Amino acid sequence: MIVTTLNRRYAKSFLDLAVEQNVLEVVKDDMAFILEVIESSRDLRIMLKSPVINEDKKSSVLDAVMGSSVSALTNAFIKIILKKGRESQLEGIAHGFKNLYREHHGIEEAVITSAHELTAAQKEDIRTKLKGVTGSAIEIHEIIDPSIIGGVKIRVGDKQYNGSLAYQLEQLKRQFQENQYIADF
Repeated sequence: MIVTTLNRRYAKSFLDLAVEQNVLEVVKDDMAFILEVIESSRDLRIMLKSPVINEDKKSSVLDAVMGSSVSALTNAFIKIILKKGRESQLEGIAHGFKNLYREHHGIEEAVITSAHELTAAQKEDIRTKLKGVTGSAIEIHEIIDPSIIGGVKIRVGDKQYNGSLAYQLEQLKRQFQENQYIADF
């Protein structure tokens, strides 16, 4: 998801407040929960973005869904977002918070795409190698995509390594199509 400047500002303010009150880890868990709930419910996303549904109704739905699952500080933050009419931005703010939390702790996200689920040892090996390259702690997000046939694709920030079998076969196909070998008879 694209995090807008507005989302980042709200997320930064909330992160700063959580650091100031020494509850950053609790708030991080709250924001991860909020993100999970919003991403798993299409109806909730539609309701939050609807200009027809009033603030009171949205507030009562969010209280019912999130209620005691999040801290008092996070509940207060959600109320502020509702009063400002920014509830449609809650998902983006949660993504922005997640990104800022990683920056705050010097963590980089590595997106690993493989044809089959990687073992814990394989993930740890990749994490160790990426940490050596980036100098940062690595958080792994795994995607299973059988279309890559074998191997892995790894993306860290704006850098990507494509070691998939599908990519290598495509490269081989291109080389054969160029047909640079012309026989001398």
